[in-house]
This record gives sequence, structure tokens and C-alpha cells, in this order.
Amino acid sequence: MEPRPPQRIAVGYVSRVKGVRGQVKVEPLTHDLSRFTGLKAVVLTREGSPDLPLRLDDWRVEGPSLVMKFAGIDTCEAAREELVKGYLTVAPEEAAPLPPDTFYVADLVGCRVETEAGVVLGQLTEVMSLPTTDAYVVRPEQGGEEFLIPAVGDFVVEVKPAERRVVVRGVEDLLP
Repeated sequence: MEPRPPQRIAVGYVSRVKGVRGQVKVEPLTHDLSRFTGLKAVVLTREGSPDLPLRLDDWRVEGPSLVMKFAGIDTCEAAREELVKGYLTVAPEEAAPLPPDTFYVADLVGCRVETEAGVVLGQLTEVMSLPTTDAYVVRPEQGGEEFLIPAVGDFVVEVKPAERRVVVRGVEDLLP
């Protein structure tokens, strides 16, 4: 398998404008909000738009969200046009360290999913955040209907992003 180009890591999603001075409301996509303390620059990625490098001027916690202000974005109109519905991303080497046995979604997407016996079930194409747990979306290699595997220890035996594989067990009843 060819090495993948390094992907940027999303640390926040810009949900809406906040106020009239170009501030935006951001939903954090990181387990550690203190990671924003030393963060000076991010790249905003948004479908249908070129990547936009940004300098973070200020941020604060507001409830479960963050309020952020970026250099050069000084009106609510500019913030709405350039930032809303975009993901704030950092380079992989700038990503916050994860707790043990947790992984970045970007490291899991594309992994081969196989049983403990080595039977390949397909490729992990997405990680869905569901109310009770995350679930892996798996696309069978031979075509067919995608299926979900709950990302819990009862089903997921081993996750090896470096080997591009996820080992599962007891998923027979989940298969289409």
C-alpha cells in the first residue's frame, strides 16, 4: 500500500458568526481545549473553497463552544462569507497528544477491517459520532452494502493505524 500524504487534523468547526467584529462561534473537535493557548495559525478548509491560512488573534470558552477572532476578518459579513461552515485544521505534528487507545479519525479512515481469523470485511470509510458511541462505517471490498461496527471493546479487538488495519470480533450479526 502506498504511503498516504499527511492529512491536516481538524480541531474546530466554525458554526456561525458571533457579534459584529468578525468573531465566530467554533465547535471544538479536540479533547483538550488548552491546546488553543499556544496556537497561532490554522488553515480553514471548506468544501468548494481553497484552503485559507488564518492567524488566531484571540479565543475564549463560551459554554460548550469557543469564540474566536482571526486577523483580517473584522466584520460579521466577512466572517460569514469566509469562515462559517469551515473546519479549522492543523498539521499532524501540531496535533495534541491523544489519551491511550484513542485515535484521530484521519488515521482510521482507509484502514482494512478484518476479523481475528484474518477474514477481510472491507475498508473503514468513516467514523460516525452517535449519541452513545462512535461507529465505524465499513465498505465491503467486493461491493455490497456498507455496515456499521460500534467502536467499543466488545467488537474492536485491535486498532493498528501504522499497519492500516482494524481487527474486530463478533460482528457476524452486523453484516448485511
